[in-house]
Amino acid sequence: MTLLIILISLVGLYDQDGPAFKSASGVVVDPPDRPCPSAWCDSLYTVTTLYDSASATTYQLTEIKAANIQLKMAIANQVEGETGTEFVKRMGCCIAFNGSMGIKNLPNGVRQPVGIQIVDGKIIQDLRTKRYTLGIKENNQLVCYPPEYTAADILKDGTDIALTAFTPLIQNHRPVSMEILKTVPNQLLKHPRQAIAQYDNGNILVLSCGGRGFGGEGMTTLDLIRIFSELDVRFAFNLDGGGSTTTILNGKRITPLIDNKGTVERPRPNWLYVACEQ
Repeated sequence: MTLLIILISLVGLYDQDGPAFKSASGVVVDPPDRPCPSAWCDSLYTVTTLYDSASATTYQLTEIKAANIQLKMAIANQVEGETGTEFVKRMGCCIAFNGSMGIKNLPNGVRQPVGIQIVDGKIIQDLRTKRYTLGIKENNQLVCYPPEYTAADILKDGTDIALTAFTPLIQNHRPVSMEILKTVPNQLLKHPRQAIAQYDNGNILVLSCGGRGFGGEGMTTLDLIRIFSELDVRFAFNLDGGGSTTTILNGKRITPLIDNKGTVERPRPNWLYVACEQ
């Protein structure tokens, strides 16, 4: 019965406008109908590649000028999820990076995001979860909500975009407790990581790091907290990582492939992005 309910819900999740895609592997996808002006897109962000000797890992810091954009989220428009390449070509966006984990133990080829999913003020999904939910308010303010919050609670707080992922890392310039970090055991292990943060001036920071032999050993969330603390961010949140870690800027992927010995791009159930048309 549980499986039937999930599969029925998938029909609504993937009934969205936009071109239909077949498989995530080996499909040639048409270029976007509305490609971004390259110079305009590049003006929205700066990206820096660094090496962290403490974790023996290379990472990218992408700073997005929040005053000039609206950070958005979209659900993949195919049941098996979309790769970053497919998503960017479908949406014609300037910036894209992965967000939520997928629900475990679904049928092969099916990907559905965990927990709460709210897009432009509409509740797409409201499943019970043990994880925290990232919220994006209209002015790009990043916030997070503990597991006991429902999608309705989040909407009442004035948040129109929300997606469940792992846990906060920093709140009000202070690292979260070990108790919170330990709610996800692999957060204390070295893996490729994707995390989002925000400065006091509103600018958004995306930290993407390698791991598993591709770009280094990987980072723990304690490594992420150390780096974010040195940068004095107001807020930081741990997104899905591992082989999901993907950041695409102006049509170019800046993160290494991880899956299948670094040869396969992993489809994801949702994506955070900055559209070309603001």
